[in-house]
Amino acid sequence: MMGVLVFVAFVPFALAFPHQQTGSSLSQPSTKIVGGSSATINEIPYIVQVYKNGGPQCGGSIISRTWVVSASHCLEGLDAANVSIRAGTDQFLKGGVVIQASDVYVHPNYNLQTVNCDIGLIKLASALSFGPTIAAISLANRKVAAGTLAVVSGWGYLAGGDNDTAPIQLQKVTLPVVSNNECPEVINESQLCAGNESEIQSSCFGDSGGPLAVGNTLIGVVSFGYDCKGVSYYANVTNLHSWISSITSI
Repeated sequence: MMGVLVFVAFVPFALAFPHQQTGSSLSQPSTKIVGGSSATINEIPYIVQVYKNGGPQCGGSIISRTWVVSASHCLEGLDAANVSIRAGTDQFLKGGVVIQASDVYVHPNYNLQTVNCDIGLIKLASALSFGPTIAAISLANRKVAAGTLAVVSGWGYLAGGDNDTAPIQLQKVTLPVVSNNECPEVINESQLCAGNESEIQSSCFGDSGGPLAVGNTLIGVVSFGYDCKGVSYYANVTNLHSWISSITSI
């Protein structure tokens, strides 16, 4: 994620890793950040890698010692026995600790075609030990003003198209929140968008499920975008907080 997430085509796609695309015209997974810079786990200690059958699937965010937030399109149809997370590392596929999931939850109103309510939860089979490299992020509980600068992070591709280089080092990029009325794609209150239409900074394949944060507050979960550039789309944590709380009591 070289400072900006880049999308891969002028067709909307979800941002999980490409080899695990769902086949939906709107929400095929993708995996990178474009136009950003390297980050350390001490800067973003709440980020995790989400694995399916031991291989990379998506990103996620720690919200307590036993709960991780990710995207519904990353978790739909998965059995908890096949899901695990890696926390406490800024290196792709190595370091930190790996913990098995005990349960996975997909939002009941998630829609694959519209990508509404694209948020999911992972319950961990054992508790994380918090420290400088593993920590929880707070959940947004109020609307974020347009123009607010937010940081998206992950291990997704550094560019779209044929330049699909995936980083070993965690990447981050700062993007402005865009009002729903100004998003290029019509969205509802369960979604938000961020980025600059004229810039190449964005989220991309492999960044799905990862955090969009303002300070230590999670405001969005990477959902979908176009051509790994311009404006990208996120599940709106403020709008979906009540569902998260109903499952986790957080």
